[in-house]
Amino acid sequence: MSSVLSAARRLSLVAWLSLAGLPAALGQTQNTAPAPDEVHQADTFAFRQHNTTLSNVFFEGRAPGTRGNLLAADYLEFHFKRVGLLPAFPKTVEAAGVTQSIDRATYRQPFQQGTTLKVADEMASYSVNGTTSVLRAGSDYVTLAFAGAAEATGTPVFAGYAIEEGDKGYNSFPEGTDLSGKIAIVLRFEPMNNEGKSLWAEQRWSPAASLEPKLQAIAKRHAAGIILVNPPGVDDPRAAKLETLTSVRPSREGLAIPVVMMSVEQANALVKAADSEGRSLMELRRLADAAPALIDLPKATVSLRTKLDREPVMTDNVGAILEGQGALKDQFIVIGAHYDHVGYGFFGSTNNSVGQIHPGADDNASGTSAMLVIASKLAERYSKLAADTPARSILFLGFSAEESGLVGSRFYTRHPIMPKERHDLMINLDMVGRLREGRMELSGVGTGKGLHDWVDPYLKVYNWNVATKPGGSGPSDHASFNAWGVPVLFFFTLLHEEYHNPKDIASTINNEGAAQIIDVVDRLAYDTALRADGFPPENAPQQEEQADRPAGPRRGGVTFGIRPGDYSGAEPGVLVGGVTEGSPAAKAGLKEGDLMTKWNGTEIKSVEEWMPLLMAGKPGEEVTVTFRRDGKEMEAKGTLAARARGGQ
Repeated sequence: MSSVLSAARRLSLVAWLSLAGLPAALGQTQNTAPAPDEVHQADTFAFRQHNTTLSNVFFEGRAPGTRGNLLAADYLEFHFKRVGLLPAFPKTVEAAGVTQSIDRATYRQPFQQGTTLKVADEMASYSVNGTTSVLRAGSDYVTLAFAGAAEATGTPVFAGYAIEEGDKGYNSFPEGTDLSGKIAIVLRFEPMNNEGKSLWAEQRWSPAASLEPKLQAIAKRHAAGIILVNPPGVDDPRAAKLETLTSVRPSREGLAIPVVMMSVEQANALVKAADSEGRSLMELRRLADAAPALIDLPKATVSLRTKLDREPVMTDNVGAILEGQGALKDQFIVIGAHYDHVGYGFFGSTNNSVGQIHPGADDNASGTSAMLVIASKLAERYSKLAADTPARSILFLGFSAEESGLVGSRFYTRHPIMPKERHDLMINLDMVGRLREGRMELSGVGTGKGLHDWVDPYLKVYNWNVATKPGGSGPSDHASFNAWGVPVLFFFTLLHEEYHNPKDIASTINNEGAAQIIDVVDRLAYDTALRADGFPPENAPQQEEQADRPAGPRRGGVTFGIRPGDYSGAEPGVLVGGVTEGSPAAKAGLKEGDLMTKWNGTEIKSVEEWMPLLMAGKPGEEVTVTFRRDGKEMEAKGTLAARARGGQ
């Protein structure tokens, strides 16, 4: 079995290496003939190989700060080198006591993307009748991001669900409750029935189950430390594991006391040993289900110690150059794609799948994979250029931290490898893996003089239904270049149900459709590289865009619960592409296919115009939405809901 498998793997590798390097037909300026079948098949195969690899869970969703993000950068560098591209960035070296910068010496452009918490010190133990049990970090307990740099020893107290304002006046704390010197044991979620489901909500949990208010309620009653535990018997997928330092985080400053999460098994052992009646954690849970419960556990002493440090999160843009020649050599076309994604969903997840790997097959393993195939094809084309043919150089850029707010592309435009004037055009590939019925969007056709007319023939090679958009702002890395004053083109095959959630996997990708886009961008880039004239920028914005990819209407502190169905702006308004069950939009009666035209009386012509209005709202605020359905103008009222913070 193993020898056969090894042979199969070797055959697959050989096939990939041979097919991925096949050249496309050379073509001339405005070459719009469809790709030969064998070339299209080779591109499809190579794209699938890259996309399946980069969206494998091994890469952990490629978020900055993860091992998978570093491995993805290694992957890009390996393939840039493999097709003979040169490093793009300078490198500082020291020799004989002299520090100097060497141009184009490395494929990496490192930058900092925020900071992350690390545990500097932690300890948890409890003593009963002179016997001390020291708990194991990572399996018996974990330190939470709410923890302060502190040490505490005290007797435990069962604080139930630690809810100050629950259903029908439920309050875990009698008036005057003082927990000074106590280590509070707190149950996650809220009172539940025998099946482990909420007594207060029809689906999942009510707002009273939110974690952060529980911990704050305990801290303000002067507890010396907090132990969080999942209630035994709860019907929730998170109950089977401990959280991590990054999976639940405070929305503001943490607390000044130790805060840990303990396994159900260890918490049960502690409670049974410490309770005067020897009751189990399940028995105490049932008391808290029936009524508020605050129970001293005097037979044990608990000790906790926590300390957290902040460390910088470093990541890299990965860049490589395909050198041009002749009089155009010092002018550049940029072909870019962000290779990062949202990792374990601690930010950016559209369905609150915190802690689960978000593979990002479309967003944006697809654009990254397309860029790698195009790099191989253009390298082959350039190797066959006549010596007297002037050609621009091409800079391939894999951006990181796009999902964090276009950080990598913005860093590049602030630290470019050559002046802005030598960047003739930036082509951005982001989410190009879900071509459906030929529908796609191309933004930026109005950002350079003559660009729209130049691009138009390429869009007719295949039977596409393309919505062209003149502007170059919006939700991806091209916006950084547009704001910088460089003409841009943004290829995008539209949103879908799997966007920013764990279901964005390789099996959902239209590999053949991606190969069509690869073919068109390859031809477009090649012909543009040989074109004598550039595209002088038009209508370049004066201020840098701070755009981020829309994750549905979930930015800011509120959510409305619709997924826009069209970002092209072809029809004024916001098309409802989907409605989240139980959301404010669903309760207001909005449906897929509705076109929102006004928000609280203010006309909205695009998603970009609507998002600031949504983000300005507050939880509990009533909004009036005007929309069209089946040609009729209608109006509905909805109440904005708070966006979940830090889990429950």
